[in-house]
Amino acid sequence: MKENWQENALNHFYALMPLLFSVVLVALSYLPLKSSLANNARPDIGLMCVYFWLIYRPDLFNLCSVCFLGIFVDIVSSTPFGNYLFSMLVMCLLVTNLVKYLNGRIFVVLWVGIAVLMPICFFVQWLLLSVYYAEPLPVLPLIFSYLVSLAFYPIVGGINAVILNVFLQDD
Repeated sequence: MKENWQENALNHFYALMPLLFSVVLVALSYLPLKSSLANNARPDIGLMCVYFWLIYRPDLFNLCSVCFLGIFVDIVSSTPFGNYLFSMLVMCLLVTNLVKYLNGRIFVVLWVGIAVLMPICFFVQWLLLSVYYAEPLPVLPLIFSYLVSLAFYPIVGGINAVILNVFLQDD
């Protein structure tokens, strides 16, 4: 009986691992930096994690995980509530519909995939914030944030791939 309880607890921990590590990566990305440029144009780690985990393990990273991560990013980013949540839900919708084309592909195809899907999510963020502030916001920080996010995807994808291969390979 004791082994069953411990085995069940370990299985639940492994099932939560994509969400937990995504939360940790997002929290690390929002550490305050001394550069104003780095604080204003951060890579969107949350979108990258949603993209990665919905392609490789949609059974463990489902809609509830996307919503929780979106709410967490909204809280730590101090943007109007729902901005990142809605953006991540858009990414979830896009990836869910395109997963058959992305699953099992080489890394370059996945990188091109996020390069195509991320501007849609960034546009949604920009549009929501522009409506919230009742004026069009500048686009240049958005473009720079997109380029920084695109440059950081191999690092975030690599970290998530290590987690996937080390902890979640036998499921």
